[in-house]
Amino acid sequence: MKKSNTFEKLTEIILVLLSVILTAGVKFLFHACGQKEDGSWMHCHDAEQTVFVLGIMLTVMSVLMLIFSEEKKKRWIKIIMIPTALTAVFVPNILIHMCMMKGMRCLSVMRPAVIIISLLIAAAAAVSIYYGRKNKES
Repeated sequence: MKKSNTFEKLTEIILVLLSVILTAGVKFLFHACGQKEDGSWMHCHDAEQTVFVLGIMLTVMSVLMLIFSEEKKKRWIKIIMIPTALTAVFVPNILIHMCMMKGMRCLSVMRPAVIIISLLIAAAAAVSIYYGRKNKES
């Protein structure tokens, strides 16, 4: 296997792992605040649900990358993953307002985790696109 193919496979596997971590993590590890005593939910729950859906989309896209063998399809999936991941970055506290108290779980745990993982997904996709094109030109 060529070095470029190995690097591409590695980045694709990293994209799958990061997407799964984002999807499962927002539900089980770094989830938002729980349900209030009166049975209602805070706005941060909406942010959690939105990031969960974006995580599912990213996971499906990254798995499709592993299934497809045509480089053009893979490149387009990676291109689409970048704005999808960046959308997840902006969900907590920009697109959906969160709790106002700084010590709340959604601000102290969920938001930083979502931002970091989503930025890593966007960066991994961008690096993979860049090196894929660079290797293709060689």
